[in-house]
Amino acid sequence: MKIVGGVFLGMVLFVTLAYFLIRWKIRSWLKSLGDMIADGMVGGVPPFRIKLTKRSSLDDPEDDWVQNEHLKQFDDFTEQFESLGFSKLEDYVMEEIATPMRVLLDSDQSTVGVVYSHPVIGVWCDVGRRYEDKTSWTFSTAKYHGMDIPPYTTQKFCPDESIEQVVARLREEAPATDMVTITKDEFPSVFEKAYAREMDWRISRGGATEEEIRRIADMNGDECTDDNIRQIQLQWRTAIHHFLSERALKHYRKEADLNSFEWDHMQSFGVVVHEHMQAEQLLQAYDEEYYPDIQSEWDDDDDDEYAAEMRKQRAKWNQRLSELQDALSRGTPQEVFRSMVELPNGSAANSTKWEFKSSVKEPVAADIWTRTYEEEDEDEGWDD
Repeated sequence: MKIVGGVFLGMVLFVTLAYFLIRWKIRSWLKSLGDMIADGMVGGVPPFRIKLTKRSSLDDPEDDWVQNEHLKQFDDFTEQFESLGFSKLEDYVMEEIATPMRVLLDSDQSTVGVVYSHPVIGVWCDVGRRYEDKTSWTFSTAKYHGMDIPPYTTQKFCPDESIEQVVARLREEAPATDMVTITKDEFPSVFEKAYAREMDWRISRGGATEEEIRRIADMNGDECTDDNIRQIQLQWRTAIHHFLSERALKHYRKEADLNSFEWDHMQSFGVVVHEHMQAEQLLQAYDEEYYPDIQSEWDDDDDDEYAAEMRKQRAKWNQRLSELQDALSRGTPQEVFRSMVELPNGSAANSTKWEFKSSVKEPVAADIWTRTYEEEDEDEGWDD
């Protein structure tokens, strides 16, 4: 729910960015985070969508429900909420981010309380209200996470205050009119949509901003170089591109009514060019040999023949990127990519056949292409 989901998401984003900023001086407690990121976060970016699973639906509801070291505090926070007039609604697990959560409701005040347990962050609580104009207020026992806060929500952080004090502050400071009270059945859908809403807001900004990354580094007392920022933002842009491409491709499948064979072909050879793509993604879609992160792998001091060749290739890619960035200042990614196909340039064009399939407007404006490869002459292939 956007009442409480925003603070939770911010905390997860904070931990993810902090992990990448200090990964060169790994401590033992970060090992579990590394495993978690590898399992549930693509490239270190939290999932753009989550699904709440009822605790009662798990194979073993009691098994690993909350980590032993967190269980006492988790139950204590629950009791404190109940002493303030909250009633338990349901227990859930966000398996994508390895997080159990307990939802409580004070229906008289249209106020929701949530107790979270996270393998790295620990245990904390959020309490909040949502309103008919789709805004929200949230007070949290967590520390400020360092991420920017969406304009439609007010979030306050009270790490040194008790749950009683936090609830009292919300009742005193948050608007007390036009509130929306949710039901037990509504909560999962409301929370999932609120999570998606904030992630879509962050996607629209291109992911983590330089200011956010530097702020989190400063909060942790860690060094933050330009290369750190580039790497983190590259992770975000890559994850955003794959997420939007997958959604656009599924929308095209529905519109085109593809059968299973056609869909398998599209998954293998389909290329999505959407409105949020940048120069490096356009080049990667067109030239499969290009990968943005490869450009920093060869120092100018390397003197072997392979490194020299890669530096030459890197110079060509940089020239292409510069040309594409200029083209994007004058046209959409879809228009620029069509020009790349119609005016082939480079070795990739010699063996690749492009076919435009369709355009979609939802959930993101995109063109759908297929990439196939020219077959070699049978005798020539045998000789090779």
